[in-house]
Amino acid sequence: MNPRRFRDVAARMFEEIPAEFREGVVGLVVEDGAPGHPMLQGIWTMGECLTEEWPDGTGGLTDTQSRILLHYGSFRNLATEDPMFDWEAELWETIVHELLHHREAAAAEFGLDEFDWAVDQNFQRHAGLPFDPDFYRAVAADEDGAVRIEGETFVECVADPGERRVRFDWRGDRYSIDVPAELALGFAGIRNLAGGRLWVIVRRRVPWWRRWLGAQVVGPPVHLERRALPELVA
Repeated sequence: MNPRRFRDVAARMFEEIPAEFREGVVGLVVEDGAPGHPMLQGIWTMGECLTEEWPDGTGGLTDTQSRILLHYGSFRNLATEDPMFDWEAELWETIVHELLHHREAAAAEFGLDEFDWAVDQNFQRHAGLPFDPDFYRAVAADEDGAVRIEGETFVECVADPGERRVRFDWRGDRYSIDVPAELALGFAGIRNLAGGRLWVIVRRRVPWWRRWLGAQVVGPPVHLERRALPELVA
């Protein structure tokens, strides 16, 4: 898709969104650049929501206005890397995503910002870069206690000191995996559940006397690969 058609399609998509959902968005801007991730190669920023607050008649800051910025070069780079890249689907998803950022900012809610941060931390984890091991906790869990981020699922369990077999629940069933007794914090990729996209985060319980002494640092998380075994629940 050339730049001119990209702008035309983006403008048409934006106009198709009902006006009440676009309230406060003062424009849709397309730039040619391709801003990349500061640490990860091949990760491109496709869109941004640039938000400002303006004073109302009483001197308060209640009028939230945004511009949605699309980076044509990022789309072009991704299309070059992926012959199956769907320009229109990705463009629509990006516009809607940035529009949701605007609506959250107008409502002083930041759940989408936290989700984007969690996605970025997960990218860094996969790339072997430093990451916040609590990143998945920024995303609300479902009724089963599972957190879903970009096609991956995260389930947390707690192991007692020295415990080698830990248990977790998945879709109403109980499973177990073996972990090293010295493991303090681990991300276990489960090969035989959820198509290999399930991660069990194992956190070792800190004894009360160590908490009392302030011993909370457990070091960087360890990554493991495991097959989960079903457990019989009485």
